[in-house]
Amino acid sequence: MDERLHKLLAQHGIGSRRQVESWIRDGRVLVNGRPAEVGQRVRPGDRIVVDGRDVTRRLGAAPELRVIVYHKPSGEMLRRLAGDERTGVEMHLPALRSGRWLPVNALGFGEDGLLVLANEGALVSAVTRRASSIPVEYRVRALRPRQSDDWPQMPREVEVEGEPVTFSAIERLEGGTTNTWFKVSADRTLPRGAIRSLFDAAGLKVSRTMLVRWGPVSLPRDLPRGRSRDLAGAELDALLALAGRTGADARPARRATDGSGRGRGPGRSAGRATARRSGGR
Repeated sequence: MDERLHKLLAQHGIGSRRQVESWIRDGRVLVNGRPAEVGQRVRPGDRIVVDGRDVTRRLGAAPELRVIVYHKPSGEMLRRLAGDERTGVEMHLPALRSGRWLPVNALGFGEDGLLVLANEGALVSAVTRRASSIPVEYRVRALRPRQSDDWPQMPREVEVEGEPVTFSAIERLEGGTTNTWFKVSADRTLPRGAIRSLFDAAGLKVSRTMLVRWGPVSLPRDLPRGRSRDLAGAELDALLALAGRTGADARPARRATDGSGRGRGPGRSAGRATARRSGGR
C-alpha cells in the first residue's frame, strides 16, 4: 500500500476517483488523524478514515482478481446516472466482498450481448488500451426486404462521424419470414453507431444488435440474459495476456447467477431458446 490515496480508495470500491477527490477537498478523509490532501501518497502503517469509518484494514487486503461475463439485455444502462430510472447492469451482478465491478468492454443502451467485467482497475485499464486491435463479432437482426425485392449489397466500409470503419466479414444467416440474422465481424472494436450505419447504408432496418465475441472471450450459448458467469480457463488466460500478464489467477468458473450469488444452471430448454434467439450461433 504505497500509492496515491484517491487511487487506492477507488480500487477497493469505496468510491470513484472523482468522488474521493471531492471527499478529500471537503475534509471527509483523514490520514493518521489529519485531513488528507489531493494527490497524497499513503504507505503501509498509515491509518485512513473516511467519514469517521476506519478503512485501513480493508485497504490492506489485496482483492482477489475476478473476471465475469454478463449477458446484458437491451435496455440496461452500462452506467446508471443519478436521477435516471432506467435499470443499470450493476443491479444484476454478483456481490463483491470488496471493490466494485468495472466494465472491460462497452455496450450501448440499445445493445445486448457480451459484457466483460473485472474487479481490478489495473487489469481493465491495461486491456482497454488495446481496444483498437481487439476483434469483435456481432449477431444483427434486420427486417427482411419485401419478397419481391432482392437482398441489397452490404458495404464493407462506412463512415461514422467522419471516420471510415471497415468490417472484415458480413454474412447473412437463415432467418424467418419477417427478420433475418447477420453475422458481422470487425478486426477492431467498433465505435458506437457503426452497426446501424452499416445497415442504413444498405437500406435495411436493424431490430436487434447483439455482441457475441469480444477479443478472446465469447458469449456462452447457454447464458440467459441478465445472468453472469465467472471467466476461467483459456479465455481468462488470453484476456490476462492482453494486459501483459500470465497465469489464470482469478477464481474458478461458477455456474450462472442472477446477481444474488446463488447458482442457477439453465436447463437444456433455456440453452436451445438462447441459441434460437441469437440467430443459431
